[in-house]
Amino acid sequence: MAILLALLGKSHYRNITTFAFSFNPFEIIYAAIRWGGLLVLILFCFSTSRAGFERTPQPPAVFGDGMSSVFSGDICQVFLNPSAAASLRSLYASFFYSPSPFDLPQLSNGGMIAGFPLDSFTAAVALTRLGFSLYRETTISVAAASSFGGLVSAGCSINCDHLAIARYGSAYTVGIDAAATVLLSDDIRWGFSFLNINRPAIGGEKDQVPQLFLTGVNCDVLSTASVSLTIIKDVRYPVSVRTGARFEPLECIVLRAGLSSDPSRYYAGVSIRYSSISVDYSVATHAELGLTHTIGISFSQ
Repeated sequence: MAILLALLGKSHYRNITTFAFSFNPFEIIYAAIRWGGLLVLILFCFSTSRAGFERTPQPPAVFGDGMSSVFSGDICQVFLNPSAAASLRSLYASFFYSPSPFDLPQLSNGGMIAGFPLDSFTAAVALTRLGFSLYRETTISVAAASSFGGLVSAGCSINCDHLAIARYGSAYTVGIDAAATVLLSDDIRWGFSFLNINRPAIGGEKDQVPQLFLTGVNCDVLSTASVSLTIIKDVRYPVSVRTGARFEPLECIVLRAGLSSDPSRYYAGVSIRYSSISVDYSVATHAELGLTHTIGISFSQ
């Protein structure tokens, strides 16, 4: 619903989240259009709207290749693949921010990841936040993952999703993710994830949080390049296919590119590393809604 309101305001070059009144004739006409549009949204969209928490806030290293390398074994993929944390060998922290997805500041989002290798498993804590003062989604995740013989990694995470809507109150729910990654050969990884397998619902209307099934492969075609393919099925929508590539022309630079279907989008990203610090940037296109930029920084020992 927040996206629909923001888009309506954008289509009229106004901020629809600010309801001001004026006796100017043109302002009266505009107000009629605005409130009429809101009525249509309420009548035809609100009754079938779903809870948010679409897992769209992602680090730029994930976003840059179209979220296709979910099973590459990188801990920054933990939002979509909890077993990715098993690859961590040292302390890790990452922060990211997307200031205006689709040119809409109301959809700004960001988050952080912290990983801690322990004796028999790896623990990770993650946080994401999306929205603005009238509508905000916050998710706190705790994940644990372990590697078995270096060939199979398995992990799970518990997510607390909190929704706050101004003047309507707030609600929360708890979801569970499970995932596994298998090393098929020295160069090929295959994996799968079940997100929100317990089918959590939020609010008095019991809107279900999105339930996702993912599977994909990641292949190292060169020592400095890899390609990946991931298939994603939201129980409410058609299958989406995401493909991507990663290339490391220099030891300190990583280039990423990707594309996805349904909706059709193109992605690109770059990471610049110096010692234990990496600065990341990614951008994605959308045929109707414009660009989405994401920046981030990560630290590791």
